[in-house]
Amino acid sequence: MKPKELVAHFRNNQNNNKSLKTVFATQFLGKLENDELDGLMKSINHEKNRRDLAIINEKIEFLKSKGFEVTPSAK
Repeated sequence: MKPKELVAHFRNNQNNNKSLKTVFATQFLGKLENDELDGLMKSINHEKNRRDLAIINEKIEFLKSKGFEVTPSAK
C-alpha cells in the first residue's frame, strides 16, 4: 500500500472530531503489539513536535518581519 492510499484509508475511517472510528481502531490497532504501538506513538509525537516547531518558527519570522524583537522565553 502506498503512503497516499494509507492516509486516504485513515481519513475514511475518522469521526468528525478526527479520531479513529471505534471499529477501525479496534481492528487496526488491535493487531499491533504494545511495543509496536509505542513505536508508532513515538513516531507520531516526533512528527507532531517537528510540525509544531515549524509553526512557531514561522510565527517568529513573521513577527520579526514586522519589526518586533522576539526573545526566547524561559521554560
